[in-house]
Amino acid sequence: MSTSSGPNAGSVLIIDLTRGKVVKREVSSETVKRYLGGRGFNSKALFDMVPGRIDPLSPENVLALGNGTFAGTVLPMTSRLHISTLSPLSGILGDGNAGGEFSAMLKFAGYEQIIVTGRAEKPKYVFIEDDEVEIRDAEELWGLTTGETVDWLRDEHGDEVSVAGIGPAGENLVRFATTMVDKYHSGARGSGAVWGSKNLKAIAVIGTKGVEPADPERFYEMAKEDIDYFNRNEFVKRIYSVIGTHYGLIQWYPSWKYFQAPLSAEELPVGLRPQDLAEYEVGRTQCFSCPLACKDVYYLPSTGEYGTSSEFESIYALGSNNCIIDTEAILRMEHMADEYGMDVMTLGDTIALARLLHEKGILSGEELEGLSLEWGDAEGQIQLIEMTAYRKGFGDKLAEGYRNFAKLYGDEALAYCYDVKGVNRGWYEVDFINGIFTLSHATSTRGADHLRGRSWAYWENDKLMDIEAVKRMLEAGLPDYRKDPVGALIYGERACTLADSLGRCKGSINSWLQAVPLVWKYPVFKGTAMLLTAFTGIEFTEKDVIDATDRIYLTEMAFNVKQGIKKKHYDVKFPPEFAATERAKAQVRRHWELVDEYLERRGCDVETAYPRRETLEELGIGYVADQIEEKEFPEWDGPVREVA
Repeated sequence: MSTSSGPNAGSVLIIDLTRGKVVKREVSSETVKRYLGGRGFNSKALFDMVPGRIDPLSPENVLALGNGTFAGTVLPMTSRLHISTLSPLSGILGDGNAGGEFSAMLKFAGYEQIIVTGRAEKPKYVFIEDDEVEIRDAEELWGLTTGETVDWLRDEHGDEVSVAGIGPAGENLVRFATTMVDKYHSGARGSGAVWGSKNLKAIAVIGTKGVEPADPERFYEMAKEDIDYFNRNEFVKRIYSVIGTHYGLIQWYPSWKYFQAPLSAEELPVGLRPQDLAEYEVGRTQCFSCPLACKDVYYLPSTGEYGTSSEFESIYALGSNNCIIDTEAILRMEHMADEYGMDVMTLGDTIALARLLHEKGILSGEELEGLSLEWGDAEGQIQLIEMTAYRKGFGDKLAEGYRNFAKLYGDEALAYCYDVKGVNRGWYEVDFINGIFTLSHATSTRGADHLRGRSWAYWENDKLMDIEAVKRMLEAGLPDYRKDPVGALIYGERACTLADSLGRCKGSINSWLQAVPLVWKYPVFKGTAMLLTAFTGIEFTEKDVIDATDRIYLTEMAFNVKQGIKKKHYDVKFPPEFAATERAKAQVRRHWELVDEYLERRGCDVETAYPRRETLEELGIGYVADQIEEKEFPEWDGPVREVA
């Protein structure tokens, strides 16, 4: 295999903020074949560069931004930028994935990945224009919202510039601060606080070089097939491009009152229905290379502001889970979160947890200083959001984020904290969807998550989009979750790992058909292998694709081993009232049976949950085993703090 870069392989930019130095490193064909790009490149960089059990807000932490393999091409929905770091929210792998233009611009400038290390003495931003890379003073930008930051940089460098950066929440080290791309696209898990800890406000990029596939005729032919498929799919035309993730409000049972009741379509109150949100919509928009336009553009009459991307997650987390049904108030909160640079799910769920703890008397009213934690109080929540972004008063505690917030109030509060490895996604019974939900949250390498394999394991939305495509996938070897939930989840995790590494959107309505290119015609990963071969000029087989996703996933598991994750952290959480029942105890036993089977089939030690040496060596990453076997890592209990 050649070790030289291919015709479309760019470089890695390594930016040392402590020394103010920039180094460019070529990407080899071998690295592309083994890690693909995006999440794969980032996860390898984190494992190689970040020590075990450090403070995520220390200069030792690394921030990695990787565009996907197909960034900047005409292959649809390939504009995702992957942002990875040791999360200050969870203390394990923290990665997020954002749309917009940045990924394509970075590719056009000639780069596959940016790795940021160290800490600048004063606020800085990085300006990239093709081969020119400069670390510039950002004191004038410090304190601006994400929208103001983008506007300032476009005034300075032109309207074509694309920007990734942070708002006040990142500067104030809010543990769930997010990286915002081009104002409205969020990559979560606390990466925004890592930017803030490094005194890095933004990276602005202009690229003009374009991208040329190794086999243009073949690549463009297959890309056109994929575009045509979405253009003629009736579900896409009726749902994706009309209401986007608002579809979830009538299909995915949004939670009411801190996960106490899922709402069916018939139970949705006025204010939370798709037609209520449509009243504020003034247009639709999309990311680079996307034909679907799944994002709304909305107008807020009360403030005169415009926002975009009001998604299912923000409506349930900021709205129904806090019993708030005022449509415009929810949209205003979502826009505030974007401007301050905060993850809406952790923000909303942490506030909902605070309301529950207050209701149960675990959180006293004295420290609230007159603030309201009554369910449904929209104006009070708007005040809390601003206080959180600036760490004012009680907002300083909310800024710690879900599990860290609960820890402030002891074991009684932690009993109502339904996290896995520090990340929140509500609670579910193990019997639900044959154990898929609880198992997928436990095995996710970034903590409980709905975008790490869950929906793909049981073809949640594919059944509605194209049932014939699902049948073809099953005939091609995709495990059926009704008979083999563990095998189905492993394939779901492979699909998500692949999408994140290719830069492909997993879909506003999560599906195989969006996440995996050409899966509808060449199941399961054969179409991807064909596209990779045509684009990179490197020969890929379907097995090469599967091996790459497994290599990435086990590297991430090993990274978490270095952060102190043990088998006990693959657990399942229930509300204390339910946990005490015999039904719950039986479900816990079933959960651990599934975890054991999962670990065995993933090639991990069933007692420790560590990836086995022989598994890692088969994947050609024996050096990973060397590192996790060299010493015993202190047990994880959330993020390490140098200063309490």
